[in-house]
Amino acid sequence: MTSGAARVAGGREATSHKPSAVVIGSGIGGSAAALLLAHAGIPTTLVEKNRRVGGSCSGYEKQGYKIDVGTHMFCRGARGPLGDVLRRVGEPGAVDFVRTRDIAELRFVPPEGRRRHGGVLRVPIPASLARMPAFVVELARALELSPREMARAARLFTHMLTMSDAEVARWDDRTIEEFVLPYTESAPVIGVFGFLLGLYFILPYWEVSAGEAIYCFRKMARDNSLSYPRGGSIAIPSAYVRLAEARGAVVRTGVGVRRVVVRGGRVAGVELEDGSVIPASIVVSTSSLRTTVTKLVGEAHFPAAYVERAKNVRGSFIAVQAKIGLKKKLVDAGCIVGGVGEGVDLASVSTDDMKVMFTHLLNGEVPPIVPFYCPVPTNFDPSLAPPGHQLLTVCAVAPTSDVVLKDPAHRWEEAMLHAIRRVVPGLDEHLDFVDTFDVGFIERWIGKEFGPAVSTGQTPDQVGKRRPPVSTPVRGLYLAGCNAGGRGVGTELAAASALECADRVMSDLGLELPRPARDSGVVLAARTATRAAAAPLAWATRA
Repeated sequence: MTSGAARVAGGREATSHKPSAVVIGSGIGGSAAALLLAHAGIPTTLVEKNRRVGGSCSGYEKQGYKIDVGTHMFCRGARGPLGDVLRRVGEPGAVDFVRTRDIAELRFVPPEGRRRHGGVLRVPIPASLARMPAFVVELARALELSPREMARAARLFTHMLTMSDAEVARWDDRTIEEFVLPYTESAPVIGVFGFLLGLYFILPYWEVSAGEAIYCFRKMARDNSLSYPRGGSIAIPSAYVRLAEARGAVVRTGVGVRRVVVRGGRVAGVELEDGSVIPASIVVSTSSLRTTVTKLVGEAHFPAAYVERAKNVRGSFIAVQAKIGLKKKLVDAGCIVGGVGEGVDLASVSTDDMKVMFTHLLNGEVPPIVPFYCPVPTNFDPSLAPPGHQLLTVCAVAPTSDVVLKDPAHRWEEAMLHAIRRVVPGLDEHLDFVDTFDVGFIERWIGKEFGPAVSTGQTPDQVGKRRPPVSTPVRGLYLAGCNAGGRGVGTELAAASALECADRVMSDLGLELPRPARDSGVVLAARTATRAAAAPLAWATRA
């Protein structure tokens, strides 16, 4: 045992001096972890290499617009893990999540004979559950489903919503494709359903864990709280950071981390790019597991099996993005989604078309169908743009930077903009500006090797019991964010991971975090996972 350490109940180690923590990265996972640790009384320093906090939830200002760096909606709003972080520290109202009448709208560009509304077919997705039956009928018409196909699709969704938690967990190691095929052979149903779930995970539906997808879908449907924060996405990490500082945390921006200092198998602090060192007995990394092991800490400090597994962790795809300022409101829904190509869209796509699309992505080629996702932040908070103006934040799936591009970067951005122009008539006539961001920019901004949107993708071998634990073989080194632990979609996965990480830190110290009266299911699941989590080496060696 190292000097200054004592053995506590359950075989854990706790230092005899007061612990201190450094959290690397101020995205949702990092800012939430810093807040939770500071609230527990641990002296905490949050370091961020960018000059603004927030990671992919950060933002910038231009011509009177307040613009997200990333492209976000929040499936469970205040009712999910993002709100659980605030409830844990007694600040449940610190972020105001706003809803719209139509939370989203599916947009198709069907063949000439089926066109209406200026050539664009629109199916609003209502926020009100009372309007859901009308949406289902309208979607069935858009997809030209027969009564038999409608009935089979209804059985699929009914089963998803009525499954027991144990039944959902049994689907963790199988794919969405395996779950859906017994219910329907309709290519449009599979295409639309697979596409929408793909938005959750930025992966093709035949590679996504069915258990994870069903879990997220059920939570979103039951909470009925898909929303967006007043003030933009940055309002969430900004609130976490403000509350952390009020509890004594130190926040340093514009400061890069060179390495995590390890001595005798235990973290001793963090060395910054300027050569200075912040001593700490706890370090929380929000970078990818691969980057944490190979670059921040160094392979020599980990068992070979853990290094090998970390290097083989698979991330999701990423997206090219555009921020579009408009002089006039052109979209009424909170978000528009779809996928268009020449002569084909999601209403007429085949399963082969979907697989061809991802084959093109893996080959570095712009796919024949361009799937897009476009939240409209100003429909939730008009103050994010000048009066009467509108902000669109569109993205289209793209390969990570480890894929050699056969089509140059500008072609991906052009394809995305071509798709959004087709589904938003009049866009060019009312432009204020278009800012585009390629994969390289996103990779540099978020600081994760290759730039995946979700650094440990939610595939069957990387969810549930097979997901990397938030603790590591290096004592005092923990993970938070989309790299380890947690369940959920995107930012909510990161918040759930931070809650699990804070629980694990406090458990290892022999302490207990204060509990709010109410927690969402994801936090209870995270606590269960923390108590039952296998050791990091067990994860590394598990087949």
